[in-house]
Amino acid sequence: MRGLELLETIDVHGPVTVTELARITGHDKSSVSRMLSAVEPDGWIVRDHGRIGLGPRAALLAYRSSAGELIRRAQPLVEALGGVTGLTAQAYGLVGTRATVLSAAGGSSPLTSVGVGMSSSLVATAAGQVIATQLEPATLERLLPTEPFPNPLVELLANPGYLVFASSRFIRANAIADAPLSVPQDREQLDLQLELVREQGFAIDHGNLHPEIGCIAVPWLGSAALACMGSPAEITASEGLALTVLRAAAAPAATRENVVAAAASARHYSVAP
Repeated sequence: MRGLELLETIDVHGPVTVTELARITGHDKSSVSRMLSAVEPDGWIVRDHGRIGLGPRAALLAYRSSAGELIRRAQPLVEALGGVTGLTAQAYGLVGTRATVLSAAGGSSPLTSVGVGMSSSLVATAAGQVIATQLEPATLERLLPTEPFPNPLVELLANPGYLVFASSRFIRANAIADAPLSVPQDREQLDLQLELVREQGFAIDHGNLHPEIGCIAVPWLGSAALACMGSPAEITASEGLALTVLRAAAAPAATRENVVAAAASARHYSVAP
């Protein structure tokens, strides 16, 4: 096991005990303990009452990078989006070949994971499709899987970030839906879907990938996405408000106050005679 893999696991699952970390990674406890002891003196991890979390060295690793700046810019926006919609709000960026949650807010309780670190397919999710529409054709071609596209739900359920996120929300966090997936299976279907997303300026998922997950997403900053996630019923009920505030948040130089003002305006017009 590499040190980076260990830190990523702690980031997704932590704070964790040594025993839990060994179980999650599939490595023996003594090997995990030795690696933790090696990285602890430099501040990569910290221990608190027998549990291990990321240390200040890990937090500072990408602070000055463009990704770090994106996270800092996104956090007040997703906090505002989650606050005004009651949904889980997330900012996604392209990490490797996948759309990955870089910042999020709006869990139903402080103990509920909001999905930071969770990654999803560019093919089958609203946020992924929104990011895909912003890529150059040659870049998109390079990042897409070979056809026919692999089952994206199987990929999602194997994602550690998803399992942490889903376990606090869904009764069947690792169950595969019996119904056929309503997502693109090949490039022709994907191109038709991406054209629709470009035309309407957003992507929406009413449970197309997972029966308990709905999402609405808009493009952001030329290569990222802002999204609101909830159950399909919640997304349907909140679609107008969610789309209004997402577009406000995605505007150049948008602030938390812009999001709140957009929500107030949307609610005013929705109840006006």
